[in-house]
Amino acid sequence: MNDDDAIHANHRVQHNYPAAVKFCALCGAEMALRTILPDRKRMRACPRCGFVFFPSPKLVAGCLVVNAGRVLLLKRGFEPALGMWTFPGGFVEFAERAIDAAVRETFEEVGLRVDPGPLLGVYTDPVNLNAQVVVYLATPKGGEPTRTEEAVEVRFFEPDAIIWESLAFESTREALTDWLQSVKRQ
Repeated sequence: MNDDDAIHANHRVQHNYPAAVKFCALCGAEMALRTILPDRKRMRACPRCGFVFFPSPKLVAGCLVVNAGRVLLLKRGFEPALGMWTFPGGFVEFAERAIDAAVRETFEEVGLRVDPGPLLGVYTDPVNLNAQVVVYLATPKGGEPTRTEEAVEVRFFEPDAIIWESLAFESTREALTDWLQSVKRQ
C-alpha cells in the first residue's frame, strides 16, 4: 500500500479504542497496567518512558439545521448506520472549537453554510460510549443542501414526517426529541 492511498476509517476497529491500546504512542514500548497516583486508578503506562495513557471520549459536534419549522436530516452513506437518518456532524479535530466543527461538518456533509445558534444539548449514544455528541441549533445562511458521498439523501422534514424508526443513533433520537420539546414550549 502506498502512503498516499486514501482509505475510509474502519469504525468497527475505531470502536476498539481506547480499550485495546497496547503500545506507547511516544516510544512504541508495550504498555503495562500500573496504579497511577494520587487517585490510585489502574491505567496503561509505559515502563520505558513513563507515558501514562489517560483514555478520554472522542468529541463529536453537529448541527440540527432548522428552517421554517423543518429539520434537515441526511441519510448516511457510510458505516456505522449506513442508510439511516441523522443530522450533519462529525469528530472535532485537535485544537478546534466544537461549534466550529459543527459548522464545518455541516458544510462538508451537505454543502450548506449555516449560522450556528444555541447549544441544544450533549448526548451519549449507549452503543458507542466513546463518543460525546455536542449538538447546536443552526439556521441556513447560504446554498442549498446537496448530496455527497457521506450523505446519499438530504432533505428537510416536518416534525410529524420524521422517520423515527430509521434514525441512525440514539443520540439523533434524543436531540430531535429535545428540539421538538423546545418548539412546543415556544
